[in-house]
Amino acid sequence: MNLELERLVKAAKLDHADNERLRLELGLLFVERIEQQLEREEALDALRQFKVLIREAFDEVKHRKLAQDSMLIANHHPGSTSIDGTQHSAVSATYALANAINGKVLEAAAYAAYSKIYGYGGYALSDPSSFEEEYKAQVAIFKRRMPETV
Repeated sequence: MNLELERLVKAAKLDHADNERLRLELGLLFVERIEQQLEREEALDALRQFKVLIREAFDEVKHRKLAQDSMLIANHHPGSTSIDGTQHSAVSATYALANAINGKVLEAAAYAAYSKIYGYGGYALSDPSSFEEEYKAQVAIFKRRMPETV
């Protein structure tokens, strides 16, 4: 878990209901860092729909449907059959997207970081320092989006 990001999210009180839009926007920014890890067409389509909702025309009904669908997509991802498991990066990216769409910004960030590191190979997961660069990038994203809370 990205402890600095967690601290910033709590300090900004992003868990409050009236901050849903900010959670969605931040989640999308985290997912965009790893969107190249998404493989399944359903996930790529969900990402396209999410971008439209956030950046062009937010519709609560469409958002609720996309939130439900995105969790089904993530839960039904077939996973990896490769020996090194690097395709698990796609599974984590899909969960990052689903959590972002569902407004769970910390979970989206955690899955996004996991996806990024898993993309290097399963061996990288056992070294906590492998996550440092991505954690710093996530904190920087938060600070750019939420400068008034830092």
